[in-house]
Amino acid sequence: MTTSLGKLDDFALDAAVAVKADGESYVVVRSSEAPDEVCVVVNKCPHAGLSLTKGPRGGYEDGVITCPWHNSSFNVCTGENLDWTPGFAGVSAPKWSRKLIAMGKSPSPLTVVAATVQDGEVLIP
Repeated sequence: MTTSLGKLDDFALDAAVAVKADGESYVVVRSSEAPDEVCVVVNKCPHAGLSLTKGPRGGYEDGVITCPWHNSSFNVCTGENLDWTPGFAGVSAPKWSRKLIAMGKSPSPLTVVAATVQDGEVLIP
């Protein structure tokens, strides 16, 4: 059983697009380097479970999505954490404060969802 997240052409190139399916929110990224493929992650930062696409700042650029709440950044295709809680709401914080912002949580990756494109549809298991 698979779930459709939408038509491939509905996802702009080089943008992170939030979609809902089966009660869950996902982020879909389609790169201009591989326009027939997508990367999909669950739309929750592993730090506090907040949206990666709604908030005061954040964004997506060159394969990296930045949490709008605590500035953590991640490789959107692998889920790898690249920087853990370096600030708050887009504002950088001093290095000594990172542990406070992290609230005792260790760096964690995003939840990556295996996605395929079949007949122009983006599908997840």
